[in-house]
Amino acid sequence: MKLLILSLYHYLLNHIIFHIPIHCFRKFCLKITGTKIGKKTVINMNQYFMSAYKLKIGNYSHINQGCFIDARAGIEIGSNVSISHYVRLVTGSHDMNDPMFEGRFKSIKINDYVWIGINSIILQGVVIGKGAVICAGAVVTKDVPDNAIMAGVPAKIIGYRQPDYKYHCKPIEFFV
Repeated sequence: MKLLILSLYHYLLNHIIFHIPIHCFRKFCLKITGTKIGKKTVINMNQYFMSAYKLKIGNYSHINQGCFIDARAGIEIGSNVSISHYVRLVTGSHDMNDPMFEGRFKSIKINDYVWIGINSIILQGVVIGKGAVICAGAVVTKDVPDNAIMAGVPAKIIGYRQPDYKYHCKPIEFFV
């Protein structure tokens, strides 16, 4: 019975709720089913979430349209995090050497003031340090130090950001 309810919720969330152009309604639906979402955090339309009840997001963060959020092992997103369009956060994989091809799951943690560029992929088990920048299209396979600027496939450090943060992510909250 629990599996049926979770499957129905998954379907409703990804195929109906995330297509309704009223942010506060989408946020309400996520909260009543266990997603932890901080104040002034905005989640745009057209998302695909797996196990949204294992997702925790801080204050003033923003998830742009078209993201794939696989929270089956848990995802923690800090405050003032900007996640650009079509980013994928993936906590699940498979053990390719297992004869049964068993699934493997590891959580992802994204600290405060991180900016993740368009079409980036963050793989399972990764911790992204405070203030880090993930450039467009990067594939992050390992932990990222505070304030590091990462680019490439696989992502490598190409520089460091100045750690002087005085902003909040403030997207328009209603029709997004």
